[in-house]
Amino acid sequence: MTFTSLAGDILDELLERHPVTATILGDHRFDDRLEDHSEPALDEEASWVGRRLADLRSVDGGALAVAEQVDLDLLTNALERRRFELEELREHEWNPLVVNPGTAVYTLLARDFAPLGDRLRSAAGRLAAVPGSLETARRSHDGMPRVHLETALVQFTGTRTLLATQLERALAEEPSMRREVEPVRDRAVEALEEHLDWLRGQLDTADRDPRLGAAAFSRKLALTLDTSIDADALLA
Repeated sequence: MTFTSLAGDILDELLERHPVTATILGDHRFDDRLEDHSEPALDEEASWVGRRLADLRSVDGGALAVAEQVDLDLLTNALERRRFELEELREHEWNPLVVNPGTAVYTLLARDFAPLGDRLRSAAGRLAAVPGSLETARRSHDGMPRVHLETALVQFTGTRTLLATQLERALAEEPSMRREVEPVRDRAVEALEEHLDWLRGQLDTADRDPRLGAAAFSRKLALTLDTSIDADALLA
């Protein structure tokens, strides 16, 4: 297999696991899905990352053109960062912002990349997944920083408003989609209300330190910037 084919396969598999990111990047194959934050899905992704990193490390970078060498480095770093997120950061356990579906719906409504009816049909798919996604989050969260929790309360409230305003305006433009969208929207709003109530109930015990710590922060910084320069050197 050529490096180009390998890289294409890895990107396809990565974007399928992160459908909202795919939408943002202009890949609309997965517009009707939300990311799966359940433990089985995350465990499977961690295994996949390990296998694909091994595949990339088996590539003879010296035999590649310069542009492909750059692509190899970028893709390797992206998977290293994802492995760090899955194995060390594990934000799905403590950051309630991770599962906010607002961006997933907003990107379908705000960008005119397809007929409105098609985008609303994709939005219906994502809205149908909201109740299960939020239920999974409640089972996964185990101690949250108060600042993250307070921010989540504001942002989830904004998502509920989005469904009542911008989505409603879209349905007014495409009334034929009401029968398909309204039932899942209403269930999603109910699920958001339930989740907001649950988040408020966690405020008294939200005492996790929001700081990552020096080692984790340094590792995240290096992977985010794709650099070997440490935090102190970068600051200097």
